[in-house]
Amino acid sequence: MRKSILLFVLFSLMNIPLLLFAQGGYRVTGRILSAEDNQPLIGVSVLEKGTSNGVITDIDGNYSITVTKSPATLQFSYIGMRPVDRQVTASTRIDLSMESDAQQVDEVVVVAYGVRKKGTIAGSVSTVKAEKMENVPAASFDQALQGQAPGLMVMSGSGEPSVAASFQIRGINSLSSGTSPLFILDGVPVSSADFNTLNPSDIESISVLKDASSTSIYGARAANGVVVITTKRGLALDKAKVTFRTQLGISQLAQDKWNQMNTEERILFEKEVGLDKGKDYDILRKTDINWLDVVFNNKAMLQNYEVSVNRATDRLNYYVSGNFFDQDGIAQGSGFRRYNMRANADVKASNWLKVGTTSTVSYEEIEQAQTGAYTSVTPISASHFMMPYWNPYKEDGSVASTKDGSWTGTNQNPVDWMQNNPVSYKKYKVLSTLYAEVSPVRGLTIKSQFAADYAHMTAFSQSFPSFSTNNNSGTAGRSSNDRLSLTITNTANYHFTLKEKHDFNFLLGQEGVDAQSEGFSISMRGQNNDLLTNISNGTLAASWSDTAAGTVYSYSYLSFFGRGEYNYDSRYYADFSVRTDASSRFGKDNRWGAFWSVGLMWDMKKENFLKKYDWLTTMRLALSTGTSGNSDIGYYAWQSLVKGGMDYMGETGIYPAQSGNSNLSWEKTWTTNLALHLGFWNRVNLDVELYNKKTTDMLMDVPQSYAVNGSGSRWDNIGAMVNRGVEVTVNGDVLRTKDFSWNLNANFSYNKNKITELYNGVDEYEIASANLKYVVGHSATEFYINRYAGVNPTNGDALWYTKDGEITTEFRDSDKVMTGKSFVAPWQGGFGTTLTWKGISLAAQFSWVADRWVFNNDRYLDEGNGLFETYNQSSRLLYDRWKKPGDVTDIPRYGVTPQMDSRFLEDASFLRLKNLMLSYNFPQTLLKKTNFLTHLRVFAQGQNLLTFTKFSGLDPEGVSNMYQAQYPSTRQFTFGLEVSF
Repeated sequence: MRKSILLFVLFSLMNIPLLLFAQGGYRVTGRILSAEDNQPLIGVSVLEKGTSNGVITDIDGNYSITVTKSPATLQFSYIGMRPVDRQVTASTRIDLSMESDAQQVDEVVVVAYGVRKKGTIAGSVSTVKAEKMENVPAASFDQALQGQAPGLMVMSGSGEPSVAASFQIRGINSLSSGTSPLFILDGVPVSSADFNTLNPSDIESISVLKDASSTSIYGARAANGVVVITTKRGLALDKAKVTFRTQLGISQLAQDKWNQMNTEERILFEKEVGLDKGKDYDILRKTDINWLDVVFNNKAMLQNYEVSVNRATDRLNYYVSGNFFDQDGIAQGSGFRRYNMRANADVKASNWLKVGTTSTVSYEEIEQAQTGAYTSVTPISASHFMMPYWNPYKEDGSVASTKDGSWTGTNQNPVDWMQNNPVSYKKYKVLSTLYAEVSPVRGLTIKSQFAADYAHMTAFSQSFPSFSTNNNSGTAGRSSNDRLSLTITNTANYHFTLKEKHDFNFLLGQEGVDAQSEGFSISMRGQNNDLLTNISNGTLAASWSDTAAGTVYSYSYLSFFGRGEYNYDSRYYADFSVRTDASSRFGKDNRWGAFWSVGLMWDMKKENFLKKYDWLTTMRLALSTGTSGNSDIGYYAWQSLVKGGMDYMGETGIYPAQSGNSNLSWEKTWTTNLALHLGFWNRVNLDVELYNKKTTDMLMDVPQSYAVNGSGSRWDNIGAMVNRGVEVTVNGDVLRTKDFSWNLNANFSYNKNKITELYNGVDEYEIASANLKYVVGHSATEFYINRYAGVNPTNGDALWYTKDGEITTEFRDSDKVMTGKSFVAPWQGGFGTTLTWKGISLAAQFSWVADRWVFNNDRYLDEGNGLFETYNQSSRLLYDRWKKPGDVTDIPRYGVTPQMDSRFLEDASFLRLKNLMLSYNFPQTLLKKTNFLTHLRVFAQGQNLLTFTKFSGLDPEGVSNMYQAQYPSTRQFTFGLEVSF
């Protein structure tokens, strides 16, 4: 009897889980903390393995899940933490402390038409995460990328708040066609000119695709690399998360190297060189104006406000945000204001259907200061020319004018000119995508996405009739431009696994792009009242156009593509891609181009002979090769065009304006990439990549006889160019304890550019008035210039080297030589560090370029030595010019005017402290007491704080071979607040 009772009890105990399951399962509860700071983790995924049954932790890190099987495995996962598995058989409590895993933070990488787990792709991809961009004190995220990704050169040609930076990936690949990468925003091609329409805080990540394996599937437009921008989605939370951010600060000149003469120096200089006749220096000495301070504001205000709401559930994922950004430019007459809204949403309508949208709307108001051209009235240029004893303001603080005689300088007061000749711009931008994703069978996903990118831009300019030079007759001008680009993308992706070791993924796709633009401009004159200076009150049309270059066009692309991926046992990886594109920019017989790539990757760490080395956490070897294309030329470059508007003896006529070329076709770049990825002690990561890129059939505006049609050139496929280089990235945690961490990161890249073939058998081609020359065997951006040999100490004459290296006093064009100096830096990189102690964080990021050279045309004018004597000049003419026999200097005697020679060719290499940020995160224990705050952070930061350079101008950063009247980079100081509810 006892045996029977014992067997019955034992049988009952063994079947308790089954009984619980029959009643709906059993409950497991617990709390999840971070092992690093012992704070609760919000949003940890708790999933019953093999099912869709799962929950997430709440604000206190607590969870409760009803388990449906026994035994069962619970999987605990959280971004940036090591996943944990726990087996359960009955109701219990499981509390965990999850440990950080630095490798998991960047686990997902966005690639072409999808995402992949880091370490499973053969392609070369660098990723910049949200935290690098969301607090950038600028209108656009582009400057935050400088020095962040090896091989990506981000250079600003202007410090104007509304102007985008220039991007290059692994050098330039073409002589005349576009060299900028393809930009993809949430699956849609966009222009870098639209970056300032985006709120940087809305960006989740930026992936830089650099080799054939990662870019060839974009085919026709990927020869210069691809930058994939992904905006934020909702986070898995028990309730919606509301975040508010704000920044307030000021902008000023990043550096203020200024050598123009002050009043005392100018008076002394004028007396020395005989320019003092008829001048009353007792009166002039009473005024001493630093025109740098007049033109540039060292306390230009910056303010930014934004709010976002996001959440993700098993059926709905949404992210909604709004932003207001306002930045005054440091130069008079410049500024930028933006209103922006974004709504991203994904809805799982059923187990087989998912739909969603990604939409942004923005409105901008822009003022831009005129740059790049020398005039005595536009402020940036005029700051060099204005005499220090010319006061732009009256004693009462109002602006001096020639109208009442209060302006004592020549021509016009630049401040008065700017106020009486305002120009303003407005831009309305809508970018929206809609998609539907169907999963009819396991592993198969069919997706269709439609995108519309619309922009409306206007400009309004005025020149008031009361302005002294207008003689009571004003001018008003308006322009309007509308651009619409439609993109449709259809893909089918099939993923399956055989025998748990053979993993396959195949993608087929089709894409179409149709873009068009139209616009007009008109200018009217004859207005006689400042308040009525508009188009309708003009009496005579000064100019009009509805066919201006770049405002009226249409073009289209049609593409088909495919990709196959295979890996064996997560050790050996292979992928291939093919794409064919047709472009309306080529003739009907040459519109189609085909591109391909192959990539291989070996995860060596997973081999048995390396598993025993615990200190080696990662070792991967990757090789890829393939082709991509470039069609970035004029919209109608292949066509023969005529132009109207010519006057033939009083009769309207037309004339041939462009020579066509029906054989014009794609520019092709073949890229080969070899990469080694190493990780040590789960702390230090090292990436080394070598690449070779060869561009053939380069698209070039080839010179031809003016007798053909008067244009002097036509487009053709000619020649070849090679870029070879190396990229190295290293990052690691020097120290990592419970309360303290110290991280270091650094990267550098070197690129060597060389022309290997030109057109029609020629070996060289000089670019007029640019001090540049295309020569086979040399870089495409190398200076071709006369070499300055200094000053003859005996008589103060200027000296030059002949082509053969001898010294001469004659300046001859025939003595120009290739200098080996390029305006595109071959070396570039960045490095930084982050120190965190409890809630306090200090982060610094530096960027640098080396061996970049630029012709300083500002200095050519400032050291004119009599060439521009009626305007102010550099103080070097007073202190450093040759004055007597025996003087050793680089400035000749007065009256020997400068030439466009290597004297003004300067080293524009620089090292810049790009960002320094100090922040504090309030502890969760304190925030819990509020019952509504989940996150609180305060921070202070500086942008472009320090610049180390030999360059004598205001800013060494730029994209051109010549530095002239450039809007310089700015330094920002901001304070910010970030709070979540």
